[in-house]
Amino acid sequence: MKKGILILILAVVIAGGVFAQADAVNNWISGELSLLGVGARYEYMLTPNFSVGAYAYWNNLFIIWNDWGVGAVGRFYPWGKTFYAELGLGFGYHSGVQDISYTTDWGDKYTDSRWVGITGFSIIPGLGWKIDLGEPGGFFIQPGIKLPLTLGKKKLVDFFSLGDYASEFGVGVGIIAYCGFGFAF
Repeated sequence: MKKGILILILAVVIAGGVFAQADAVNNWISGELSLLGVGARYEYMLTPNFSVGAYAYWNNLFIIWNDWGVGAVGRFYPWGKTFYAELGLGFGYHSGVQDISYTTDWGDKYTDSRWVGITGFSIIPGLGWKIDLGEPGGFFIQPGIKLPLTLGKKKLVDFFSLGDYASEFGVGVGIIAYCGFGFAF
């Protein structure tokens, strides 16, 4: 008898969870625009407070700075589906012009501008807001900020001859303020 009541209670709890999920909007897709780039994102809501998804982005400030990445992202919504903190992990590239100091074989010290490119593992923390316009789960805007960190091979290239100069480990850091526009389905 106790076993039958326990199974009945468990069945009611599971059925309630299934019917509650039937009305929830779990798939969110958006495009992102920043002052200097674009991006795209897919997000699947696991619970009202957690989601997982994928991202791709590219930002460029002419010859001074270039940044792109692809990967997976997890988001935490501490107060429901509005404010979020996220962490993305993936593959990225960060490049830009950097002043490099070096010493020649004759002991002369120089500082030259070099193009620095870092390719490797990408960690992207971020914060933002998802704001529904109209009905919940429909069209939304998503202002946010992310800080891409790229860890990997740092390649220094001679700025004038474009020949290889050196290769070592490096860290590239960017900052991207964006506004996403999308919809839920």
